[in-house]
Amino acid sequence: MPVFVAAAIGVAILLLLVWASARSAITIAVAEIRDGKVEITRGGIAPRVLGDLRDIASRPRIGSATVRIIRAKDHARIEVHGKVSEQQVQRLRNVIGNVPVAQLTKAERR
Repeated sequence: MPVFVAAAIGVAILLLLVWASARSAITIAVAEIRDGKVEITRGGIAPRVLGDLRDIASRPRIGSATVRIIRAKDHARIEVHGKVSEQQVQRLRNVIGNVPVAQLTKAERR
């Protein structure tokens, strides 16, 4: 029985690592927002899109949030965690959704 439990734990850890690797592979960029200021902490995005994100974060000011831009089937989508109003989340979706993935990734990587 202990061998079975150890094997089950090993499989669970392996699946967790595969999931984390797959999630990392589809992530275009991660932006941290603090007091209305946007900093790209992972990946890179086009300067025009970054400017739009900065405008959204500053008016009205977003206190604290994390925005993850993820590659989807033929476009990008976002995951937002933090204190962000529904209107601001929709504005973020509009900015990211209106730009093809190929143009989003045309930026220098950090």
